[in-house]
Amino acid sequence: MTPADVARLPVEAAAADEARRGNEVRLAVVGRHGLEARRARRRARATLILAVVVVIGAFFLLAAGQALVAAQQVHLDQLNEQLATSVAKDQNLQLARAQLESPSRILAIAEHELGMVVPRSVTYLVPVDPGRTIGPAGPRKAT
Repeated sequence: MTPADVARLPVEAAAADEARRGNEVRLAVVGRHGLEARRARRRARATLILAVVVVIGAFFLLAAGQALVAAQQVHLDQLNEQLATSVAKDQNLQLARAQLESPSRILAIAEHELGMVVPRSVTYLVPVDPGRTIGPAGPRKAT
């Protein structure tokens, strides 16, 4: 047996085992065209996987953006509700202030609770010019 025959024995034995199992081992020399075709298939597969990843990423970003918009809308609705409550409270406080400041209420409190009465007549005093003073005003000495 030559060294080439010895090297062929394990390959032939493996081929015989595969044939017994029902599978054939097909070995062929791949030329330059076959390698280029494999590379093209690998590039196409890689491009397809990359495109799928990009599309899934875009959908994920879109969903995250929609969730953010929805959360901000909920917050905005809460702020609008607080604003409406505050405006209603302010209106109620303005009404209460107007009722407390009404002249009829103040007059009733003055008459009944404080015992004040309306004067029969009002006397106005006219300011008097004291005239020119002779000397500086100062403390007087007792005599």
